[in-house]
Amino acid sequence: MRAIRMLTLVTGIGLMMVALLGMLGGGTRAGAASLVVAQAPFQAGAPGLISYQGHLSTASGQPFTGNATFHFAIYTVATGGAALWEEIQSGIPVGAGFFTVQLGSVTPLDPAVFNDLTRYLQVSVDTGSGFEALPRQRLTSVPYALHAEVARRVIGYENQIVVAKSGGDYTSVAEALNSISSPSANNRFLVWIAPGIYTETALLTVREYVHVQGAGVNATVISAARTAATPGEAAAVVRLYDAGRISSLTIRNTGTGTFAIGIWSADASRSAVIHDAVIESNGLGGIGHYAIFLSDAEPTIRDSTLRASGATGFGTSVNAALGVVNVSGGFPQPFVTGSMLLGGNVDPEGKSCAGNTGTGFGIQYTNAAILIRDSSICGDHRAIFGGSNGISRVEGSRLEVSSTTGAFLIETTSAASLTISTSGVFYASNKHTGTGAMACIHSYKATYTAASDGVTAATACN
Repeated sequence: MRAIRMLTLVTGIGLMMVALLGMLGGGTRAGAASLVVAQAPFQAGAPGLISYQGHLSTASGQPFTGNATFHFAIYTVATGGAALWEEIQSGIPVGAGFFTVQLGSVTPLDPAVFNDLTRYLQVSVDTGSGFEALPRQRLTSVPYALHAEVARRVIGYENQIVVAKSGGDYTSVAEALNSISSPSANNRFLVWIAPGIYTETALLTVREYVHVQGAGVNATVISAARTAATPGEAAAVVRLYDAGRISSLTIRNTGTGTFAIGIWSADASRSAVIHDAVIESNGLGGIGHYAIFLSDAEPTIRDSTLRASGATGFGTSVNAALGVVNVSGGFPQPFVTGSMLLGGNVDPEGKSCAGNTGTGFGIQYTNAAILIRDSSICGDHRAIFGGSNGISRVEGSRLEVSSTTGAFLIETTSAASLTISTSGVFYASNKHTGTGAMACIHSYKATYTAASDGVTAATACN
């Protein structure tokens, strides 16, 4: 008795093609000779079902016709071990070799079975002479809808929408978001975006209690070329509302018009979250590019990279990783932690800040009070600019500016103030400009020697 099996895996949303070719001969088990199985889209809901269609032939290569019994099992190891899930389906009709089964119709297929990517599938077939077991094959992908189902159970989302190039609920992120009705604290939505580059034209609106999650910053990319004459949602790829969430993807604006923004948010509190994301605005042209622009908004930005470049005009145009403005009163207080903010023609990995465009700002704020912790901020014109009013704080971070003519590490004007503590301050010669305030305590310079403590711009961080 010998068996040969070959597995081919094609990933797509809810689509996993598995080909199992077995040559079984001799003995009393003159039943199945080859088995070809195709897994169709996972049918959302709990318990889950996976539709399999296959072709069964005899040892001589002739299509089998009759009834067969199948045993399906999923393991964590290639041999031995205990099955995480298994079921037997009896009396399955096979016509001219073709059959269809629903995995999970006998024993519910719990999404938790796929909470790790190391899984092995074993299939056995009995056409009347006993079961023939095919060797296990590793499944290197799982149905995307199962991913969403796990999110529903573990994270608490009542609704899941899958966006994918094929096999999902939608192929357009905008259409998926526009399909959502009545999100609330008790009716949350997860929009999960499979790997791929999604080119959008319409504004992507992430409403309250909607979480847009990708498969990773290098796997899921949303790209658009949106610009406008003034900063606002018309110039942005995404608008983020209060209590909305964006994670595990890249958002890129390649627009070349006057203003181009990756994410724009207005009137959102810190319950709006951007996490584990790359946000970019990098089209060539225009005068104002912002990775994130906040208007009276104060979201939480964690473990993310913000990059802005492409706007031209030395000393006049702006490429700002983060822009914050106050419009209607109060001081928005965004929270940035564990992130990288890069503005201008600087190294995209943040290893160098030697750009020379004279346009780059790590952060540019007016009438705001930002809290920055454990982050890296680099601008080839200014690391941080603070205008008008508000006291912002930088703690446990790295601030750097290029040595280009006219570049300063910090600029504050009017009553704006910046306090820096336990941070690195890396600048060639120009530390501060403007009429605003600056304070520094327990920080260090590029040589890793102590920077001077001080509560005025003249004495701080020298």
